[in-house]
Amino acid sequence: MKKAGLANPLGAGQAAVRLTQELKDLGLEALASPDMAEFDAVKRKCRGIPVAPMHHHETGVFDGHRAYWMSLKDSEGNTVGLQAFRFDVIDTHLADWCINYMIGVYMRRQELMVPTHAHPPAGNVAERLTGRLVYHGEIWVDKGIRNRRVFECFVRLGLILSLIKWQPDAIWGLASSQMAGHGHFTRVGYTILERGFLRWQWASEGIDPVEYLVAVERDSLEAMVEEMLATEALCPPAQSQKSLLPARSH
Repeated sequence: MKKAGLANPLGAGQAAVRLTQELKDLGLEALASPDMAEFDAVKRKCRGIPVAPMHHHETGVFDGHRAYWMSLKDSEGNTVGLQAFRFDVIDTHLADWCINYMIGVYMRRQELMVPTHAHPPAGNVAERLTGRLVYHGEIWVDKGIRNRRVFECFVRLGLILSLIKWQPDAIWGLASSQMAGHGHFTRVGYTILERGFLRWQWASEGIDPVEYLVAVERDSLEAMVEEMLATEALCPPAQSQKSLLPARSH
């Protein structure tokens, strides 16, 4: 039986406040919005490229409840971080649903995606991910930010806000070999990292031929919240951090 409601909704809120405050202490402001058209405009302005089809307002139907995006702004109002989340109800499982969805959403933008395999390898973790799932993508933090706590706090804040907003069975995303190898996802709270989830013979520019699945299930998200509340070790006071931003890298 699916759990109804969060085990500790107040704790989830407190964890989100703690992360927001740490970012403020580092001179940064985290913002969230359901306006996906604005998201595309902001990304084009600060990165020079459009939003990927999974979060693009012209290739998906977003009514203000199915998706939101977050930005991170410095003291001068510059956007130095982005990420986005979308909610789907999947009645089969992620391994069956994902590849057809990806091919279709890229085709809506006249971009060709040709898989080498119709499904991930047998026995993959995605076969157990079903129901209320949240896709997490568009993660970016400006290279001028040297303090890795910024990345960790910003991304973890998004995970907790998605837990509060949708109470999903799991949050998932896709990672390149480079990102997977650096340990970024483990540090922010993802507990599942599996190679070869999507394998492409032909893919849109910027997409690895072999993509990793990253995922975290609801029980692990709630455990992460409890761990944050129980100890300062995972989220030390911002005052102990030595540096934030040198000059912006442009």
